[in-house]
Amino acid sequence: MRLYRQLSLPSDQPAFRLLEIEQESSEASAKEGILQATIKTYDLQGGTDYSALSYAWGPKDNSAHLMLNGEEIPISKTLLLALHHLRLEHKRAASRPKLWIDALCINQLDNEEKSRQVAIMRDIYATALDVLAWVGEPDTTTVLAFDTLERFAADDGTTDGSKTYQSLQDTAEERMAAMQLFLQRPYFGRMWIVQELLVARKATILCGLLSIDFDKMHVALQRMTGSQFYPFSVATSNVTYMGNWRASYAGMSAQKKEESLDVRLFLDSRDRSATDARDKIYSLRGITNSDLAAGIAVNYANSVESVYTEFSKHALIICPDLQILSAVFHRHRKVSRFKLPSYVPDWSLPKYAGGILQRYYRFQPSYLFRAAGITTPRVQIDKHSDAIDLEGIRLDTVNVVIPIKSILCPSERDLLSINETKLRELAAEVLVGEIYPFTGEPSWIAYFRTLTADRTALSPRVSDEYRSQFFTGFSDWSLKDNEHYPSPSTWTEVSKDIGNIIEDKDMFLTDQGYLGLGHEGLQRGDVACIFFGGEVPFLIRDATTSKGGVFEFISECFVHGVMDGEVMDDSEGKESQHFIIE
Repeated sequence: MRLYRQLSLPSDQPAFRLLEIEQESSEASAKEGILQATIKTYDLQGGTDYSALSYAWGPKDNSAHLMLNGEEIPISKTLLLALHHLRLEHKRAASRPKLWIDALCINQLDNEEKSRQVAIMRDIYATALDVLAWVGEPDTTTVLAFDTLERFAADDGTTDGSKTYQSLQDTAEERMAAMQLFLQRPYFGRMWIVQELLVARKATILCGLLSIDFDKMHVALQRMTGSQFYPFSVATSNVTYMGNWRASYAGMSAQKKEESLDVRLFLDSRDRSATDARDKIYSLRGITNSDLAAGIAVNYANSVESVYTEFSKHALIICPDLQILSAVFHRHRKVSRFKLPSYVPDWSLPKYAGGILQRYYRFQPSYLFRAAGITTPRVQIDKHSDAIDLEGIRLDTVNVVIPIKSILCPSERDLLSINETKLRELAAEVLVGEIYPFTGEPSWIAYFRTLTADRTALSPRVSDEYRSQFFTGFSDWSLKDNEHYPSPSTWTEVSKDIGNIIEDKDMFLTDQGYLGLGHEGLQRGDVACIFFGGEVPFLIRDATTSKGGVFEFISECFVHGVMDGEVMDDSEGKESQHFIIE
């Protein structure tokens, strides 16, 4: 495109383009209803004031047009609507601010330029005076949604907004419906907003001519869910998690950012959407820690398979754990569009119930899983193939697969319900004796802790702070309590949590009698291993070929009695092995 050739960006310095919307259009463009704008090149470090637009691209229709530097260019209807509203806002404020808009300020047809600009995008958003988050045009309920947000954001003298909730009882139903429609807008589920809003000095949500400060909206949603005016959901978490990250990021020291913004950042953002599957990795490069970012070379000429595989290899080499392997879901292989090695996660697909890895925010630090004890990963990468060599200890072999979901819920109409009597019956069907030999616990408790990956409110691993915040009914009870057992009402509450945990899981029993929980798709004969440096055990499957012994990676797993390094503490006589995984 001639426009971008005339405004080429130097590759040896952080340069970028900024756009200004014209308030007055030429006679010809005005007659055709085409918006006019000008665009120029600037030095990112030159101190120029500008705002950065954050928005959902929407369908790739490009059926609208914009006159840019006198050249008519196709743009999406979504972007054109945003530009028209921004023009009105600028006219009302008698201002003409400079704007950075990715679709216009980057030549989207030049992969080399796009790669360079994406690499400095964190700095572009962080340097902007403010980030304007365009969520679309208002509908008939949006005014009510914004009014509800403003009311809950105001200090009513309570920590959870309960006084505001009481004052809105008469209109609660209409307000909840309005909030539901607003929070379901595609913008809030975008992958790119993690970086765009996290580093912003100031972020403003725009819906037509309605606006609210993002941090204010975050406070409002916390109070809505805290007062139980509005239920906590995926839609609310898209905003509240972003707000929490934003608050934490602003207060983090450089060292803390290096320690915290690791593979978990990619895991926690996984369910967000990206038009380009490579952006599930590229979009977080600017905010992840420097060691991990060093292995992410933004290059849109590379395939999705190459981007995902190289990221996994890099993470396995430089990270002090094997968290990246916990992002692999065996069921993805049936639906994945990409041909990936078995140990590489398909980041374009969701994490479902979160896997066994979903534990960091509820466990006491001293009770986090440490199956491999204090060991560090021993990983070798084959430079001539995508095979990896992981060293560890072979724990045992799966003997029986227990389809726990179908046992607890024979049909979709059945409500999942668990109690001590049922647990005793289930445990008796697969375990010999009333005591689980590897921990000395009653077998039914071992069964329950395995079934739930030790994640429910009754787990002794759960921190008191988390239990008191989310499981207030159980704050004074856990499975450590030997004097009495949970009441029927407690089991009813616990049952609600179990359905999510076992959504994509099967239990299993090994040859030696270990109870385990793994992802759907595990089979009799699969091998449970503890790789050095791993927080959890992993399941692999013999895939030996004529080239020699190789394994297919299946998934992470929970094996009761080995999650705290017991095998490593008692590893005398157990030789480590090298497992080649493709």
